[in-house]
Amino acid sequence: MPSTVPFWIALSVTVLLIGMSLVTGFRRKRKAHLWLGPLTIVAMTIAILLTEQLVRNYEFPPGELAIHLVFAKAGGLLAIPVAITGIWLWRSEKARVWHRVLVFVWLASVLTATGTGLWMFAHGTLKTA
Repeated sequence: MPSTVPFWIALSVTVLLIGMSLVTGFRRKRKAHLWLGPLTIVAMTIAILLTEQLVRNYEFPPGELAIHLVFAKAGGLLAIPVAITGIWLWRSEKARVWHRVLVFVWLASVLTATGTGLWMFAHGTLKTA
């Protein structure tokens, strides 16, 4: 069975980057935010890929898995409009409200995906060889 350490590191880095991106965004520290926002999405992608590797070694109740997948897919897909409105905001102040709203919706889905993912793993069982 592969180690879970890379997954936990990726998840921790993602959470840290989310926090830093939010702080720099709200404080309008544009230079830092323009680096941290995309790095957050990259870290989230790495965490998702490591999660996929980990999931192959577990069996989950279908109900818990189905609930988690709704929020996980939403979190992944909502990163796209967040990035698009972020680029738009870089070019025009008109995008500020749209970007902020989408960031909060994305954040809610990602936090819910994280919570349901932990809940799902709590109900999962390790596959035997």
